[in-house]
Amino acid sequence: MHLLVGYQGGCRGPLSRRSSGDGCNVVICGTSKKDVQTLCKEGRLKEALHILDHMDQQGIQAHSDSYFCLLQGCIDTKSLAEGKHVHAHIIKSGFKPNVFLRNALVNMYAKCGSVVDARQVFDKMPKRDVVSWTTMIAGYVQQGNGEKALKLFWQMECESIKPDKIAFICVLKACAHLASLEQGSWIHAHIIKSRFESDVSVGNTLVVMYAKCGSIEHAQQVFSRMPKRDVVSWTAMISAYAHNGHGKDALKLFKQMQQNGVEPNKVTFIGVLDACAGMSALTEGMESHAGITNSGFESDIVVATALVSMYGKCGSLEDARSVFNKMHWRNVVSWTAITTAYCHNGLGKEALKLFQQMQWQGVKPDSTTFVSILSACSHSGLLDEGCYYFDAMSRNYGITPVAEHYGCMIDLFGRAGYLDEAEDLLNSMPFCPDAAKWGSLLGACRIYCDVHRGTRAADHILELDSKNTALYSLLSNIYAAASQWDDVANVRKVMADRAVRKDPGCSWIEVNDKVHAFVARDRSHPQTQEIYAELERLTEQIKKAGYVLDKNLALHDVEEDLKEHLLCYHSEKLAIAFGLLNTPCGTPLRIIKNLCVCVDCHTATKFISKISGRKIALRDVNRFHHFQD
Repeated sequence: MHLLVGYQGGCRGPLSRRSSGDGCNVVICGTSKKDVQTLCKEGRLKEALHILDHMDQQGIQAHSDSYFCLLQGCIDTKSLAEGKHVHAHIIKSGFKPNVFLRNALVNMYAKCGSVVDARQVFDKMPKRDVVSWTTMIAGYVQQGNGEKALKLFWQMECESIKPDKIAFICVLKACAHLASLEQGSWIHAHIIKSRFESDVSVGNTLVVMYAKCGSIEHAQQVFSRMPKRDVVSWTAMISAYAHNGHGKDALKLFKQMQQNGVEPNKVTFIGVLDACAGMSALTEGMESHAGITNSGFESDIVVATALVSMYGKCGSLEDARSVFNKMHWRNVVSWTAITTAYCHNGLGKEALKLFQQMQWQGVKPDSTTFVSILSACSHSGLLDEGCYYFDAMSRNYGITPVAEHYGCMIDLFGRAGYLDEAEDLLNSMPFCPDAAKWGSLLGACRIYCDVHRGTRAADHILELDSKNTALYSLLSNIYAAASQWDDVANVRKVMADRAVRKDPGCSWIEVNDKVHAFVARDRSHPQTQEIYAELERLTEQIKKAGYVLDKNLALHDVEEDLKEHLLCYHSEKLAIAFGLLNTPCGTPLRIIKNLCVCVDCHTATKFISKISGRKIALRDVNRFHHFQD
């Protein structure tokens, strides 16, 4: 390949030919900043650098614009080594860069991943403007170092540099990363004082910041006060609702957005799919899928992956697999999504088969993939496989296990009855165990009636989270299963003294586009008499089929008949009875519960599915349970 570089008016200066070192012969006939800029814009960074070096040999001083274009080329190609080469050339040539070029150097280092070098350039700047400060703050935000970004922002304030809207957007992102509501509120006040709140980009970032700090009310206030909204504004608020457990509000706002004539983009649809997944709203998810297809976004890998995830969390593995199979290409996130879908639906062995297929396709698993795989092993009782993959993470894949992986292993050991191993791992892992890890052990103690170990685990949870309602419920269950009724009473007294209220179990079922909710022993529904009669009929039938009530789950020291009464009318059983009464024969039932399904209800649902010939999908706080004769 030959490249002729010269002025349009002809050659000025001697003709020079030399090898570029990469198989490219560069013929340089005169040089100018236009030549360097043209090559940079065409993505020919190495050739532009060769010209820069030749100019140096010829004693020709490069122009500031040429340096800027070269640095921008380094940013575009993430070429840190070449960026350092340009920086070294600036220093060696004795060129005195202005603040504009120094800002470009800071930006190059930050965007090429060397924030330390960026800070060194920043600290040596004889003069800084608001762009200098903003660029350095943005570098810290990009690196994920919100603390340093905030510290630098307040330092900028102390030096009387007035932030512009870009500076505010960057520092709001730092607050969002840290989930620091206090700092975010201070910045918001500063934005109001600086009269930037009406700017749509600033408003959008405020909505995102408040959402990630968990303050959906503040996000809503900012959104409602925005004088002008674009598609990003609507999308930010929809995602805010979806990620904070307000799925219904997200879907309602999405409809409002469409009514206002705002066309959703692919990020909007991803937020809507997240909302559907959080509620297991399959019907709405399918409607969103149709909208995605009509908008031409179905072929986008991120949208398709979100669809796979949504269908998996809604319990429709057939649809999840259909979308996955139609994807033109798949990355590690796509494979992890389908693997997780199988895991959440209780098909651990199938999830492991997909993991093998993923590797045969040459896709390397990441840390999140192994969370899915270890969870699949845990929920499917695959102890040996789980231990193998946990060990293989670092040995075969170079991935260091983090707290979430250890949590999966503790759960795996606990579910398999290896309580000594679970507790040993808790005490030896290179992280301080949180309440959730101890909670896994406590749950295992409940299953295997290990009162003493359960009490130890409960003590640790109390130190970390004294308001944890699940702790008191599990501990009470352990004592009740061991008939230690005095201890059950003591737990309830502690709950009362600490004003801790147990979340009541609640189950939902949707029939004819209307959601019906039930709690245990609920008699508020208009069809109460029919529901109870149906449940009593079902109970008699499943007993004849071999069902035996697990009275160990009764949490009160009462007569056997009353124990049976307390267990027979759990919320999920009432929802199933209602569904059988109000849907045609053969119609699958889908029930959602806010807590874990108890062992007795799981067993009873299995028998009900068999005698009624119905498919029943029951989603609890952990995963879907599928029942089919």
